[in-house]
Formats: sequence, structure tokens, C-alpha cells
Amino acid sequence: MRNLKIAFVAVLALSAAAPAFAADRISDSDLLRASRCLGLAKAANLGAVDAKALEAYVKTQRKGRDPGLRDRSDTTEKTAQDQGSSASGDRKAALQAERDGACKALIENPTGA
Repeated sequence: MRNLKIAFVAVLALSAAAPAFAADRISDSDLLRASRCLGLAKAANLGAVDAKALEAYVKTQRKGRDPGLRDRSDTTEKTAQDQGSSASGDRKAALQAERDGACKALIENPTGA
């Protein structure tokens, strides 16, 4: 009987915590967007940007995700970084505009965007 009570209390505690965890978790597509922004922020060729907060945020958001999605997130980040590192001319300007426009709020304050 005591084990049953312990199990019941544990289930109640987990069910109460689950909605709070779910509220802090971003969607899969938002994770991929954040990963792209992180890759652009890491591209030295596009200019220096402090992306430590975004890097920590993306790392946290990747935890507990499907391994395939984590791989896609890694690939998205790496692809964006490679694009930024090798871009020149109009392409470089477009990537800088993306990073400094659509990604700016996310880079500066990932948890509030």
C-alpha cells in the first residue's frame, strides 16, 4: 500500500511539472530557425556577434529531442555557418541582413524572443 501511495504522489508531481516544461520548449521549426541564426552568428566572415546566450539556449532546447531533429539542428547550424563563412558580395550582405534583422532579437535575448 505504501508503494502505491508513493507511485501516486510521483505521478501527480510529474503531471504538474510537465505543463511547465512544455511551455518552455520551443517548436521544432523554431529550434531549426534558432540553429540557423546561431550558425550565422558564428560565421566570422559576417562580422563579430556575441552568440553565447543563443548557443546555450539552442543547446538546452536540443536536449530531449528526437535524435533526427538534433541532427537536423546541427546540420542547419553548420550549413548557415559555412554559408556565412564563404559568402561575398550580395550573398554576404543578404546573410548579414538576415542575421541583423530576423535573428537579432533571438541572438540578443533568445529566451524572450
